[in-house]
Amino acid sequence: MLGLYGLGLIGAGVFRADPALGFPPGTPLDSTSISWHGLLHFLVGTIGFVGFVALCFILSGRFRELGQKGWSLFSMITGILFLAAFVGIASGSKGPVSLYFALAVALGFGWLSLLFIRLKTETGDRR
Repeated sequence: MLGLYGLGLIGAGVFRADPALGFPPGTPLDSTSISWHGLLHFLVGTIGFVGFVALCFILSGRFRELGQKGWSLFSMITGILFLAAFVGIASGSKGPVSLYFALAVALGFGWLSLLFIRLKTETGDRR
């Protein structure tokens, strides 16, 4: 699932998003046209984000099985907030949705960073 997320991020970087809903500044708020590269940006981004949310939920269940309730809850909350923010931005909602999405992405990268730190300390440095 993490690999799927990574591929989605790469694909979303290759295919740029269309200006829309006033972003960047000067773009009309009612712009609704979408180009082929904008459509591919959305498609590969969606696939990647689904992979990330699935990873959060899968690891939440695994942590719960291991009796690690804190990590289970952290993983579940990260997945739920990430999914909610993505649904908000994908629906074309206006207002602070872009900020919520940016915060959810930051939370996701924070969760991944802490997860990797945890894995590294548990397994030790095997160089």
